[in-house]
Amino acid sequence: MDDVIFDEGKPKIFTMYRSIASTSTIRAAVASRSLHTTPVAAKSVTEKVSEVADKVNKKVGKGFASAIETGEKATEKTKETVVPKAEAAKQKANQATADVRGAKEDVKKDLKD
Repeated sequence: MDDVIFDEGKPKIFTMYRSIASTSTIRAAVASRSLHTTPVAAKSVTEKVSEVADKVNKKVGKGFASAIETGEKATEKTKETVVPKAEAAKQKANQATADVRGAKEDVKKDLKD
């Protein structure tokens, strides 16, 4: 105990342990603190542009899809209306052609007689 140095009436060795214990406690407290961060409230310009472009793309796509569907429906209705009328007109034309040929044959017979 002759080596032990006294500081403020206490052996220096205890003072050294106390200072080591107190600094390690402070370091442990600092190390265990977690950093608190807040989420970014505003979006970046790139994100905003990307979202706007995506929305525009979807709206344009929906518009084109609607236009295509409308065109297909119109085509079907036209086919339903025009094809039967065209067939009827074709039959009438064939009948008229047959009538003209028959009349031509009648005229030829009359001229020969």
